[in-house]
This record gives sequence, structure tokens and C-alpha cells, in this order.
Amino acid sequence: MRLHPLAVLLALCAVGAGCSARAEVPVPEPEMPVLAPPPAPPRIVATYAEPEAPPTVEAPPLVEPSIPVRPQQPRPAAPAPAPEEPVTQEGPPPPRPPALTLTPAPGTEGKTEASIRALLSRVSRDLARVNGNALSADGRTQFDAARRFVQQSEDALKAHNLVYAGKLADKASAMAAVLVR
Repeated sequence: MRLHPLAVLLALCAVGAGCSARAEVPVPEPEMPVLAPPPAPPRIVATYAEPEAPPTVEAPPLVEPSIPVRPQQPRPAAPAPAPEEPVTQEGPPPPRPPALTLTPAPGTEGKTEASIRALLSRVSRDLARVNGNALSADGRTQFDAARRFVQQSEDALKAHNLVYAGKLADKASAMAAVLVR
């Protein structure tokens, strides 16, 4: 059995006996032109000149109004001051003016006083529920301040200063509400 020489050659090539069936043809690389970066744009440097003085505008001359001016009337002469006589005090000195007190609108004093007294009783009830000995130092300070506000509010009610008494009662109420929690 005789093998065909081409079959032997193919068998050797398939096994890798060193036969290469490729034809290598060198491909010339195309010549590329060398690209240079574009030139930089020209720099524009702005120069600032001193600002020009604003143009002066002359105001038009004032024109006198054609309305007639009323002449001034002579003032009457002031009366001569009376000679001062020394003031002599007879009897006790005059009473001092009353202290400034704020009052609510007329006719509502009764309702206002009743509502303040109700608020003070609630505050006193809340403060009675608080154990003052179990409080911290800050809590004890708040407790004492609330009791003082209640006392000051009652004093203001006695003096019929209802607005001040109401403000003090509100402060005592806020402090007592915090302490009851």
C-alpha cells in the first residue's frame, strides 16, 4: 500500500512535524503624517482705563413761584411772669401718688379674679402632690420658686393688681406642671 506523498505531508502537518502551510506576506504599514498640536489661541489682555468722571448736569435755575406770600402777623406780647412767692407747707406733706397698677377691662374684674383664684388653687393642689424632699437641687429650686409665685400672686390680688397676679399665677402653673410629671 502505497501512500500518496501529499497525504503524508498533510498528516505530518496535522501532527505538527514542522510544516507550516501559511504564507506570510509582509504588509507595509501606511505612512501616517505626524500631527502637531494646533497653535495656542492669541491671548487678549484687557486693559482698564481709569473711569471717566460722570458728566455733570447743571440744574435749571429755580423759578420763584408766582403765589403771593402772606405777611406774618405780629404776635401779641407775652404777659409778664408773676413774681413767685415762697411755698409754705402747712400740715402734713401731700400724699404720694398711688403705685402703678394694671387693671383689666371695666366690668370684668370679678371674672378675672375668680379665674386667677381657681388657677392658684390648682397650682397649690399640684404642688401639694409633689414630694419636695425627693427632688434634686434644681427641682427643689423650681418647687420653691413656684411657691413664691403663688404667694406673690395672692399678694397682688389683695392689692387689686389683677394683671400682675394673673401673670404670676401663670408662671406658677407652668412650673408646677413640670414638677408634677
